[in-house]
Amino acid sequence: MEIVTTHRNADFDGLASMVAARKLYPDVRLVLSGGAQETVHAFITAHDLNLTKLKEIDISKVRRLILVDTHEPERIGPFKQCWQDQRVEIQVFDHHGEREDLAHARPAGGPVTAVIERVGATTTILIERVRQSGAPLTVLEATVLALGLYEETGSFTFASTTPRDLEAAAFLITAGADLNLVSQTLRRPLDPDVVALLNDLLEHSEVHYLEGRKVLVATSTVDRCQAEAAEAVHKLAELEGVDAVLAVVMTEEHVEVIGRSRTPDIDVGGIAKEFGGGGHAVAAAAIVKGRPLAEVKERVVQLLTQRYRPTLLAKDVMTRPVKSVGADATVKDTEEQMTHYGVNVLPVLDGKDRYVGLVSREQIQKALFHRLGALTARDIMHTDHYTAAPATSFHEIEQIMLERNQRFVPILDGPRVVGVITRTDLLRTWHDDVLRTVRIRPKLSEPAETTRPMHRRNLSQQLRERLPAPLFKLLKEAGLLADRLDLSLYVVGGFVRDLLLGIDNLDLDLVVEGDGIAFARKLAAEHRGRVKAHERFGTAVVVLPDGVKLDVATARTEYYEFPTALPTVEQSSIKKDLYRRDFTINALAVRLNGRGFGDVLDFYGGQRDLKDKAVRVLHSLSFIEDPTRVFRAIRFETRFGFHLGKDTLALIKAAVKMELFHRLSGHRLLEELKALCSEREPKTALKRMAELDLLRFIHPKLVWTARLEKMLLATEEALDWYRLLYLGRRMEGWLVYVMALAAVLPDRGMAEWLKRFPFSEREATTLKAFRGGAHRALRQLAKQPPLKPSAVVRLLQDMPDEALVAMMAQSSSDQVKRQVSAFLTSYQHVKPVLTGVELKAMGLKPGPQFKKILDRLLDARLNGEVKSESDEQELVERLTKQ
Repeated sequence: MEIVTTHRNADFDGLASMVAARKLYPDVRLVLSGGAQETVHAFITAHDLNLTKLKEIDISKVRRLILVDTHEPERIGPFKQCWQDQRVEIQVFDHHGEREDLAHARPAGGPVTAVIERVGATTTILIERVRQSGAPLTVLEATVLALGLYEETGSFTFASTTPRDLEAAAFLITAGADLNLVSQTLRRPLDPDVVALLNDLLEHSEVHYLEGRKVLVATSTVDRCQAEAAEAVHKLAELEGVDAVLAVVMTEEHVEVIGRSRTPDIDVGGIAKEFGGGGHAVAAAAIVKGRPLAEVKERVVQLLTQRYRPTLLAKDVMTRPVKSVGADATVKDTEEQMTHYGVNVLPVLDGKDRYVGLVSREQIQKALFHRLGALTARDIMHTDHYTAAPATSFHEIEQIMLERNQRFVPILDGPRVVGVITRTDLLRTWHDDVLRTVRIRPKLSEPAETTRPMHRRNLSQQLRERLPAPLFKLLKEAGLLADRLDLSLYVVGGFVRDLLLGIDNLDLDLVVEGDGIAFARKLAAEHRGRVKAHERFGTAVVVLPDGVKLDVATARTEYYEFPTALPTVEQSSIKKDLYRRDFTINALAVRLNGRGFGDVLDFYGGQRDLKDKAVRVLHSLSFIEDPTRVFRAIRFETRFGFHLGKDTLALIKAAVKMELFHRLSGHRLLEELKALCSEREPKTALKRMAELDLLRFIHPKLVWTARLEKMLLATEEALDWYRLLYLGRRMEGWLVYVMALAAVLPDRGMAEWLKRFPFSEREATTLKAFRGGAHRALRQLAKQPPLKPSAVVRLLQDMPDEALVAMMAQSSSDQVKRQVSAFLTSYQHVKPVLTGVELKAMGLKPGPQFKKILDRLLDARLNGEVKSESDEQELVERLTKQ
């Protein structure tokens, strides 16, 4: 007799695997070894799966036993007798544990054939074999298999899910699996007993932090069945959003340990095995007899810290490079450095750059209060603080920081400070799960209420999907190069913002914690590229043979000597580098190193503000230090349809009141005006500037009026028309908008602009040509009767395209617009057939008359007087006779 069975208290994965095994071994009998979970039992009752009752089986006659979803004899009830009988052949299909676990499993030495593979469900292993065999599935069979697959993988949301599970699901859907029935079966309302147990577990739970992971350990003395306990623990893991749950539940007969984990790093299966139980890394259970609940719970906590595989070391969490102060620096100088860098603690180094102690802002302020500014950092520093090495485990560091109430830990490589870990680093590592549940809009084209959960903060898949394959490969290789050089590498800024918003952007800015120029040169050397370096700023551009360009910069910090000054820049950490950026939505980074490739760094709430559609500055002095950020805030607000944060709006109004914009150089102001007028809809941004009283800084007489609004709208329409022509000619669209602004200014307004703003020679020439010739040309073009085409050409041929488009926008005459349009699309391309060569062939001698004849031929062509080469020849003959 051949039997297929699964573990006691069967779940849907066990049941489904049994049904699938019968498709491979048609003569076997399906027998439950010891009951089933409540929902599984209800399903079996409602659907005829042709199961054999255990009491109908004479176990002594079994000659082949097929175990599915388990390989532990302690979990198969009376069928353990078969395991101990060497005459019985054992076949195992499981996705728990390793094949080595069975090497010496049978004491009698009987044959064991095992298929144990790391997939999301045992059902998957058997579905693949059913598919290969070609055995047909009924709708009910396909549905049962789907139940096992969907339940065991959490509908493909568990970390243990593999691509093979998804392929298996696709096969079942093709076979006719009833997904409505699957959904109804798995999404049942909670039983009152489960709710009671769940409530008790919640009331008696505690969170343990394990190197950035949250593990909930809960206990209960509510006496409920094993099935209810497993269901309650599973629900608890979902509700609390932690990385793992370990529940210790007391019953009348024993204590049960049930574990659920979202990551294989926290191996609950290993903990269950310590109690004689079983399962796998993300789901396991054990029954403990003869030990009190409190003792079992304490042992669980102990095993949790012992068996958890550490993944974080100091070098993974620390901030680097580190700002420091010399031991001989005065208290006053030290305070200035703290203010410049925005820090509250500085390591103190001796004359050989060796670490000797720490100095805090509190110490500095007390010294200054007592008028001791001439003392040195050495005089007031602390020397007994705890320090760690790069390879020190994060767990050790967090424990000591908590025990000593130490907010700043220097990380030393020998006597050198290579990084620091602060309370902020500690909190962010602990509560990383909060960042993994931010919700953001995927695309600007979707309605405002359409959001999706970002369950992970890793964007490697988005990078793969949004970037061309060669560029994605380049980033991966750059990350591996950074690993070899022991550097941290990130892509930062607008690219990350747009990646999260679903906007195409191939403008990549890389930041290196270390020497960015040296990294750029090594990257270029590996890819046969070239480097253009800017030593002063620590930046470089890598140009590869295929034309791809990467901007590479050293992670920097900056401070301003006075408002509106250009910043002083110094090498720093990625955290400080992001802090110097303009807005939170631009202060985002994605790690490119091989380990953690795609991880998002969001120190300042950028993802939250993307979700809230808000533009916010990083600190209250942002606009005072650099008023041009106001113009960028307006650009982002109008480009993305965002709004200015309440505090940010108040800070803009304060900067306007302080008249800081008058202190900006003409060059910086012009660059911001160019950028704003290069947006897709500058009209909206300019109107917003008017609302914030900013137009007067462009020109004192520039105000928002209905006339200006109408002109800007006409400019937008004219530029759209021009772009549709695809003329392939250079067009500075922003310059056309500047002409629209100039049109509402007094006559001297353009002259004042040309004096204040450093326009290029071409730009200045275009503006002068427009101001000098546009009004005259418009009057001529508006005359009745309309000018002949030849006269239009003579009038417009020397004007740049920007001036012509501006004329179309600023004229209310349809006749003028038609003539300018005809010039751009047709007239300027007209040429006579005859050239000087043909005139010579006709016997004419070169001389001044050549130009007169050719000009006359062109006029005749434009005006329709001649239509063919013969017509032109006749005209030449007439002209020569005259």
